[in-house]
Amino acid sequence: MNNLKLAIALLAVSLGGNVYSQDLLSKVPAESKVVVALNGKGFFKHASAQQLNEILKRAGLFKKIAEDNSKFQSENIEEFGIDINAKSYLYTNVNDSMQFFGAMMPLKNKAQFESIFPEEYTIDVHGDLNTIYSEDRTLRISWNQNTIFLLAGVPMDNYFSREDIKQKFGLLELPEYDYAAEDYDYDYDGVDSVAVAADSTLDWEAWAEAADTVYQIEEEAPVERDTSDLYSLPLPPEKVAQPGEEGYIAPPMVPDEFTYVDSVLEKDEYQDDYYLKYSETSNHNDSIKNIFANQEVNNLMDRIIAGNIKSYKSKKMTSMKDNELLRIEIGSLDSLMHFYYPRNLLYGYMSGQPAFDYGYESINSTVVVDGNRMKILGDVSFDKEMTRYYKEMYNKKINPKFVNYLNDDALGFLSINLNTEAYLKHMPRIVQRVYGGMDGKVEKIIDLFTTSMEIIVDEKAVAKVFKGDNLFILNGITQKEVKYIDYEYDDDYNYQEIEKTKMEKIPNYLWMFSSDDTRIFEKIFAILEIENNMVNHDGIYEIVGGKVDEFAPYILIQQGIVFLGNDLEQMKQIKDKTFKGNPGRFAAIAKKNKFSMLFNTKKVPSMVDDLDLPVHRSMESELKGLSEYGDIYMISNGLKGKNFTWEAGVDFPKTGKNALDFLLNSMDRVSKSLND
Repeated sequence: MNNLKLAIALLAVSLGGNVYSQDLLSKVPAESKVVVALNGKGFFKHASAQQLNEILKRAGLFKKIAEDNSKFQSENIEEFGIDINAKSYLYTNVNDSMQFFGAMMPLKNKAQFESIFPEEYTIDVHGDLNTIYSEDRTLRISWNQNTIFLLAGVPMDNYFSREDIKQKFGLLELPEYDYAAEDYDYDYDGVDSVAVAADSTLDWEAWAEAADTVYQIEEEAPVERDTSDLYSLPLPPEKVAQPGEEGYIAPPMVPDEFTYVDSVLEKDEYQDDYYLKYSETSNHNDSIKNIFANQEVNNLMDRIIAGNIKSYKSKKMTSMKDNELLRIEIGSLDSLMHFYYPRNLLYGYMSGQPAFDYGYESINSTVVVDGNRMKILGDVSFDKEMTRYYKEMYNKKINPKFVNYLNDDALGFLSINLNTEAYLKHMPRIVQRVYGGMDGKVEKIIDLFTTSMEIIVDEKAVAKVFKGDNLFILNGITQKEVKYIDYEYDDDYNYQEIEKTKMEKIPNYLWMFSSDDTRIFEKIFAILEIENNMVNHDGIYEIVGGKVDEFAPYILIQQGIVFLGNDLEQMKQIKDKTFKGNPGRFAAIAKKNKFSMLFNTKKVPSMVDDLDLPVHRSMESELKGLSEYGDIYMISNGLKGKNFTWEAGVDFPKTGKNALDFLLNSMDRVSKSLND
């Protein structure tokens, strides 16, 4: 069934409308936690089926299908019988006992579709509905003249681990492995006692002298020996001392090898019995779960096909534009996550399950082709209380002075701007909502923590020290002389520490944040100077000692901004106001958004060369091609209404017709390299 699953998965990804789109969405269950719309019309407007055929051909998909079914003799996905120019839908649902994964695709040619299944599979026919099952019957695929319905069911472990459910379904306890059975019957104490006895009875000095005599090699002149009377040599003793007699030396004792071998065999026999019993129990339980899953899958699919369900509704999905390839909607993330928390682990370590109430209402995202840019537009909606908190927390703009130090030749940057006062004010309540709701000691500790924050923390005072606007700039990779400790040894292996220097390639960065009250930093610096952990270079403070010497050695406080970086020359220029910045496109992005992250992709090839990173030959041409890319970015302007909106994307080279065309061509080139 693996090849069948592969074929369906590839088809679902490649498809995405018009003829049956409204009908198909109406057959998606309203209670679905995740729904994905695949816009086939939009996909193949920006890419050709031939591009996809070549990639799938090199992946061996067509060959594998043809090997399993001689009726299929094609290398064209358009002959799979599926309407690739219409919308398809994927959906997921979950409850206490089951999780379902479903798909619906419009069918164009029933006979062509049936030819992709292996010949040995039996197709059940009921009226105009055809059906096949996986071997364990937890996956069902049914189709009529117009639509393909796919539904898989997976039992929930949390549900079937409950004692009442085990008894209800007749599930057996899995055997526990007895690690004590692995212990060998090996008398180490006995061996040690023999060694002690031998040590006390043997004349070790005599043994040493004998050993020296045996192994002593001296060059001596040949000596002529008189061999005329060999019988005059002394004879060996007539009797060797026996046990219990004077002069007897007992041979060293060893453990009983037969006992050792028996213990190993017993261990192997126990392991065989254990794994046999474990396999039998596991198969018994799986068969019961699979029967239950099959019943649930059939029940749900029969209702879907008959239309006896409440339909999922989405205006955005029914009205997708031609440049929107895919849309994902998650109706209630909190309720979805609830089913996947490791409850046994949580109860074992925390004596309960936290509420995990993040206040999420929905999450949506759309993949869009915008010329040579491919981007994802997303939003997260919150409930009323969390919306109020996050609006106040994200009510912060970047310090406009920051962007004077951000140039377009930087390797990348990260800008995060939060209102520190609002963050500290609302954090206790957020912690209480997320981690509260438990019984016993843990709940009391959480309550103590949140209450302590409210009483002890002065939000306004902290907000003066750290206002919440941040800009981190990665300027590139540079060589820097760093200090390290080495050790030198004398002939007696006594060592002494030696401070040495070496050249090392490290990131060149600059981090800055605003502060209206820098007294605490100044007092900390004064203490570090006394402890010889910091050096004051006329207002530029150098952190010395340890690994931090490589990454965060210099700090400058100037005009209400705290600068931290590892380029001394840059710090001097900032201090002397001689730094020549050239703010441009990057600076405009940072100023416009409350959150922004950007990576300058075209600088990657030179960075890889500078770091001497190994690159597989199949990726060499693609790596060099990165110099023609634009930026990889993610931006957000905070909340609009109750929605936190964001955008992420990448600018591909203009050598392709559009972003999707270029992406498929790149995949095609990589697949060729891997097959060469």
